[in-house]
Amino acid sequence: MIYIQKRRTPEMVKNRANEIKNEPYNDYAGIVLPKDSSQLRDLFEQMPKNEIREALYREQHGLCAYCMGRIISKSSGMKIEHYKALSRNKEGALDYQNYLGVCYGGEKEGDEKPHVLCCDAVRKDRELNINPWDKRQMEAIAYHKNGEIFIRTDKGLDPGLIKNMQKDVDEVLGLNGVKSEDGRILYDTASKLVASRRSICDSVHSQFERWDKKKCLTVDFLQEKINKLEKMLEGDHEAEPYIGVRLYFYKRKQEKLRRRLDDKKHR
Repeated sequence: MIYIQKRRTPEMVKNRANEIKNEPYNDYAGIVLPKDSSQLRDLFEQMPKNEIREALYREQHGLCAYCMGRIISKSSGMKIEHYKALSRNKEGALDYQNYLGVCYGGEKEGDEKPHVLCCDAVRKDRELNINPWDKRQMEAIAYHKNGEIFIRTDKGLDPGLIKNMQKDVDEVLGLNGVKSEDGRILYDTASKLVASRRSICDSVHSQFERWDKKKCLTVDFLQEKINKLEKMLEGDHEAEPYIGVRLYFYKRKQEKLRRRLDDKKHR
């Protein structure tokens, strides 16, 4: 996951939401959750979905808000996700500020067994603690060399939140596939998330070896690489899939090089 900077609600989306709420026939004011969830879902279906998907695609740089996989098609490859579940939060049902663009989580990836789903396909309407709009939380997302996501404990987050974020990654969103009781990854997701992240880990460490041999692996050199990647996360640029993995390892290596320089200065 990476930090998503939420943008303004598109005018067409805001106007349509107000129309739906104010239409007496819809009886929006009378809806009570969870018993009227299906009625609220019907109202959400009246929203301008194409415009919402287009806005979310630009906002998220073409990536799924949860797994960072490429959303191939704005019209048929993206689901509009309610961060606060529609069945639990009436106010967020028609609110663009509550929407995320997510992939299909492996639902369309064939029938190979075990068919392990991820993202919204496994979450359903369970509540989340992890929040891609929270920059501080996203700075705590980290990766093992095997492609597994873990939450860093050195970013000032409350231990209880760290535990709940890890549970969201492992269980609620299924981003680490299926694990054994001792924490080993037994099966990847149908979308091959762990394998894709592991491939990037391998690629990055191969880069480090090449750059080190060329004597160009420096703090400044890595900053250039980091800046290039972060440029993809500006404006309406499309970002490379799983960009957060590469950024994490570049920044971690840069931190290590910087510490070495500091140590030399203080000897």
